Amino acid sequence: MTTKHLKSISTAKKVAFFICCLCIISVIVFDKILLEISIFREGWPTFSIGDLMRSTIIFISTIGIFYSMVGIQKPIFLISERKGASFELASIIMVLFISVITLSLFMFNPSTFNKLSKEDNVIEWGSAILLFGSFLFTGLTMLNYHRSSNNLSFVKLFIGLMSLAFFIIFMEEVSWFQRVLEVKTPESFGSNVQDEMNLHNFATEFTEYAYYLGAFVFLVIFPFFRFIFPTISSNDFLKIIAPRPFIGIIGSISCSYNFDMWNNIFIQISFFSSLVILSLFTIFSINRFDRNITLFTLFLITNNQILFLTFGENFDRLWEITEYKELFIPFGFFIYSIDLYLNVKHYIIPRQDFSPNYNS
Repeated sequence: MTTKHLKSISTAKKVAFFICCLCIISVIVFDKILLEISIFREGWPTFSIGDLMRSTIIFISTIGIFYSMVGIQKPIFLISERKGASFELASIIMVLFISVITLSLFMFNPSTFNKLSKEDNVIEWGSAILLFGSFLFTGLTMLNYHRSSNNLSFVKLFIGLMSLAFFIIFMEEVSWFQRVLEVKTPESFGSNVQDEMNLHNFATEFTEYAYYLGAFVFLVIFPFFRFIFPTISSNDFLKIIAPRPFIGIIGSISCSYNFDMWNNIFIQISFFSSLVILSLFTIFSINRFDRNITLFTLFLITNNQILFLTFGENFDRLWEITEYKELFIPFGFFIYSIDLYLNVKHYIIPRQDFSPNYNS
């Protein structure tokens, strides 16, 4: 956030930002200390008066937090940010289409919806393949960036670490191919919750929430920051690494796949924040088509969440929806990794090219 941007934000908005942050913190403190509720609260969603008041406070606070960050914002293109937005548009439409199909299965053919999410079925392998694709594209991006004339070591390091992270998450998703290769679980993994050769099940709750919240920050919050802080696009590091605004539309889809975790404050924050960010995208977009796509996404994720919470009896397993959440998160990472690859390939000058810089 630049000094110029700070000056464009009124004092009232700055006060609102801090008050709303305090409200969120107060809810967490109230849950933890007074109600003695676990920070990883899970179970069947509850809708008592207290729960509804709590959700209302979270929703209003997220509105205040994100709206207060917006200064004198110029309209922008969300999808058509650069010439030839076919990749951006195709990516959004594909993810929206899959989400519509998923919701239709949940409502009209819940047995198929449940079956597809079982272990070693379509959803789990789909998640793994998308993560492997993310690993490949970020790895190729690192090689391309290394061959560029203006490569920066910390950019190359960050892309390399992302590629490594995608590989580890992919291998964890398939339990390092233990079931495929029929490898017996070593004794050292005896305390693993699922008795499998993976690390995340030693601390399932922590790693699960770290993954969900990390994905939310990277795929929704960061694109929003790039939207409200134009200086990001002029920074040598951030203009390559920071996800572009259209990624925020795709990333918001996974935030609506909640059921057993709905009572958790962080899950509600991510869902309500997605609604607010999509609304701000709609308000400030310069293109009518962009606005229509964003409005449809806003309608879809709202509809998703309401129907999942209303028809919980359609689930065979309480946590079934998380399998689908873990499909749409890798979708976001996969599309981001392709966009990163295309960005480096088309906008970074090769070492042997001595023509003027056209990166701006």
